[in-house]
Amino acid sequence: MKKAYILFSVLLSTAFMTNAQNTVVADASAEYLGYANVFETIANGGAYVFGSGWGVADLKTVVDAGAGSVTIQPNFNTYADNPGDPFWIDPATGLGNKTFEGNTLLENNTTLIGSELTFTGGVASNTLDPSYVAIAFIKVFNADFSFVKLETSPLVAGQDFSITYTNVEPEDTTIQYGYQVVGLNANPADEAALGSIVIVDTVLGTNDFDATSISTYPNPVTSTFTITSQEAITSVAIFNVLGQQVINETPDTLNFVVDFSNLTAGLYMANIATQSGSKTVKVIKK
Repeated sequence: MKKAYILFSVLLSTAFMTNAQNTVVADASAEYLGYANVFETIANGGAYVFGSGWGVADLKTVVDAGAGSVTIQPNFNTYADNPGDPFWIDPATGLGNKTFEGNTLLENNTTLIGSELTFTGGVASNTLDPSYVAIAFIKVFNADFSFVKLETSPLVAGQDFSITYTNVEPEDTTIQYGYQVVGLNANPADEAALGSIVIVDTVLGTNDFDATSISTYPNPVTSTFTITSQEAITSVAIFNVLGQQVINETPDTLNFVVDFSNLTAGLYMANIATQSGSKTVKVIKK
């Protein structure tokens, strides 16, 4: 099973607080864990079936440390690995037959326990089919995992997310934080149509960053896509609807032209960064 990685930088602050305040910032370069909860579909009563550790790659999460991105998708491997099995595939419709909750997470039971916690990151793109629900989360468990406290945030394309946990109690023993996708286990033939969410390892905006300082044209694009900025453009990353990085440039210039001529027609997300911050725009290739 493929290992996937994510790194979370930990910053400590105690000013004016009873509990220490930790902040973890998403970054795609340390090891993730996977966990799945499986339910009957709503049509079949929605009952809980089982929960189990799950390979991150089998959750259909792709972590690309080089690109600094984490891509989450609906689960496809249960359908693909069990052809004709009515547990996973509805024989009448050919659709998935379970509601699959895939959790891609980092777990900590030492340094973050007993403190308030904030978890932040940036969402470069979100093309996920609306029948699926995806969130960023912080979960806090007691010793036997029989009780969980949950804080969540939606994952909105082109925006940062930020989650804060403040209900610190002596019973807290384990903290998990990461991403969750919930919905029907899916046929891998529908992977492109069902979309994905790309989470990047930098916060998309800063307090001093003016996104209007970056302009782009034309859109839609046929061959070349021009980017201009009032300060040097440090990186340009282009992602397709599957969350795969298809272009990665580090121009260090005020004006830069991206060659789209070799890309297939469709929707792309362009993450454009300067030293002050970054901006994500949707780009349509004709």
